[in-house]
Amino acid sequence: MDLKNEINKPVNTKKTSILDIFKGTSKQSRSMRSKLMLYLFCLVLAGTGILLLLLVAGGVFSESGTRLEQYLQVHLQNQKKDIKERVDLFTTNGIDLSKRLSGFLEREVLSYPYDIKSLDNNEEALRKMQENMYLLLESKLHVTRASGVFAVLDTTVNTSAPGAEHSRSGVYLRIANISGNVLEDDVFLFRGNPNVAMQNKIQIHNRWNMEFDIQNMDWYNEQISADNKKSLSENYLWINRQHLEDTWENCIFLTIPIIGSESGRYGICGLEISSLLFRLSYPKYESKYGDMVTIIAPTDQGKLLVSDGLCGSQGSSYINENEDLFIDPGKTYNTYFNAQGKYIGIQQPIDGVFDLQGRQWSVAVLVSYNSFKEQERYEKLVLVIILMMFSLVMLLISFIISRRFVKPIERGIENLKTEDFYKTQNHSGIKEIDILAEFLKTKEEQYKNKGGALPKEVEELFDRFIENSKELTSSERNILGYYAKGHEISELPDLLCISLNTVRKHNRNIYMKLEVNSKDELQIYLDLLIRCGRINEII
Repeated sequence: MDLKNEINKPVNTKKTSILDIFKGTSKQSRSMRSKLMLYLFCLVLAGTGILLLLLVAGGVFSESGTRLEQYLQVHLQNQKKDIKERVDLFTTNGIDLSKRLSGFLEREVLSYPYDIKSLDNNEEALRKMQENMYLLLESKLHVTRASGVFAVLDTTVNTSAPGAEHSRSGVYLRIANISGNVLEDDVFLFRGNPNVAMQNKIQIHNRWNMEFDIQNMDWYNEQISADNKKSLSENYLWINRQHLEDTWENCIFLTIPIIGSESGRYGICGLEISSLLFRLSYPKYESKYGDMVTIIAPTDQGKLLVSDGLCGSQGSSYINENEDLFIDPGKTYNTYFNAQGKYIGIQQPIDGVFDLQGRQWSVAVLVSYNSFKEQERYEKLVLVIILMMFSLVMLLISFIISRRFVKPIERGIENLKTEDFYKTQNHSGIKEIDILAEFLKTKEEQYKNKGGALPKEVEELFDRFIENSKELTSSERNILGYYAKGHEISELPDLLCISLNTVRKHNRNIYMKLEVNSKDELQIYLDLLIRCGRINEII
């Protein structure tokens, strides 16, 4: 060989593609065990998907409730934190306002021994007192961002006027414009002497009155009662929702008694939170399960007393604020219901907030039951569709595996029944079948190397049969070849284009020359020669 030519011989630089690698890999033999494991694995996945599908359809694995509870918990904690901060701010400033008013009265208005009743029928003294109280009240109004602040004193400008027993002097300031969570600086005089408005250049409310009417203030007399020996830090009250006289608004109040240095009761003061302010301060929270509504209200005997509390913005989760809600406790969330509707939510008590009846207030977050169920049905449908698709894909893969792997096993076993399957170099792709074919081939070679395992008498019969076949004519040898292939006498006229009589004539000659007596005997010789691999010696 020319070394130079060998060196200059072009090198095959063709790259092997991923597809070629895959095809090569697919041709390798794999064990039936591995294929069966893959097949069963896909079937198990398909069965698991169908089982999960049934469980989901039955509501066993519903995650909507858990996720909703998480949404509610997060929103509740945020709302409660903000509300608690406001409550503490109101309480601290309310107590401070009570102390400042008490000091102001004893220092600048009353003479010792301090008696608030000494101001009855003294219009001039009451006017000056209210004018001097204004700045103190206004500062608390802006610091707390309340919708109103008031001070009611146990005295009146005219004890002989009709209804004087229910009329009390004082000042009530309210914020006029509330937009979102922003309070404007427009302060209106709601109760008090009109000179207070003139002196401080503020407007008078269109529902203004000179004095307070305490007929609807049940808490007033209890808080100024001399028998009430509680300290200021214990004596404040959160007053359930009240309709503000002469207006369309509803409010809740924080009220604190004004206690003198000699433990005398001069009146009460406090702060107002209007329903409008609360609604705008706590807008609806849009979630996938519906609009979440924030409510603060007292609870009593398994009921959330919505009619005594305030509701934030509601959105699509409409709640009738005049109907209390029954509470059906659950493991993850509660169910709230009344004649108007049904809701899902959770609640937590607000520390230190009690009403006149001693009932603790709670903050609750609610969402419409119908909105939740609609979303739950949607999520369940999506999950069912996903599981159905998964199960169908697994079943399809199992079918493909059955066609691709199990069918070749069957074909390989069938092919093993043929005479020359194990003599070729073809692979079935099934490791066990290829090993069996190789085993049979080895056995065949061993058999031949031993010179045959047939008895000597049978071997002599074969030799004489083969020797006699040499006397056959070409036509007779052709017919013998068709017999070796398994054809019957009746098929030969059509195959050889001769008559049946001619076939029979050739048969007689074949029987005579080969020394056989029948077609069956002839066929036995042919079959044995085929199995021994010597058929080519006569055909």
